[in-house]
Amino acid sequence: MAPTAGTYSRPEKLNDAQTVLYEVDMLRYAYDRLASPAPTWTQADEWVYLEDFLLHYRNLIQFFGKLNNLDSTDLSITKPEAIWDAQLPPKSELDAMTNESLWKKYDTWKNPDAISKYLHHCTTHRTVAKEWNVKGMYEEIRPLIEKFESQLNQYKPPTGFTRTRGVSTLEGNSTASTRMFDSLF
Repeated sequence: MAPTAGTYSRPEKLNDAQTVLYEVDMLRYAYDRLASPAPTWTQADEWVYLEDFLLHYRNLIQFFGKLNNLDSTDLSITKPEAIWDAQLPPKSELDAMTNESLWKKYDTWKNPDAISKYLHHCTTHRTVAKEWNVKGMYEEIRPLIEKFESQLNQYKPPTGFTRTRGVSTLEGNSTASTRMFDSLF
C-alpha cells in the first residue's frame, strides 16, 4: 500500500540488529551533514542536523553503555541474544563493545549536561546555551560502532546508505543549539 500524501515512515527493519544499524546510519548521516553544510543552509537546517545527531547519539550510548535499569524492550549490548540470532560473538568482543562511560558522560539524569535535558523533553535547561563537540563525541563512539558493525557484516544497511569504514571529519570544535554556526564550520 502506497503512503498517503503527508505521511512518512522510516525504513522497515526486519530485526533488532537492523534497528541498531539504523541508529548508526542516521548518526553518521547527521554527522556528515554537520561536517559539510550546504551553502544554502539556514540556521534551522543546522539545528535539525544537530538534534538528529544528538538523538541518535543518545540512543547508541544507551545501547552500548546503559547497563542497569533496562526496560524489557530496551535493546542493549548486555542483551546480545536480541541482536545475534545465531552464534553470539565471544564475551571478549561483547566487552569491547560495552562503554558505560559515554552514557554516564552524556546522558545520566544526575548529569547536568545530559543530552536528554536539552533534547528529550522541554526543561528549564534549554534556556542556557549548550555547545556540543560533535566531532569529539563522534570520535568517542566511532570505535564502538566499528566493532559492532564488524560483528554484523551479513547485514545490508537498513537505510540503504553505504556503510563505510572511513572516518568522517569535522573541522569545527563544537556546535550550539541556540546561536549561529557559520563561524564554527
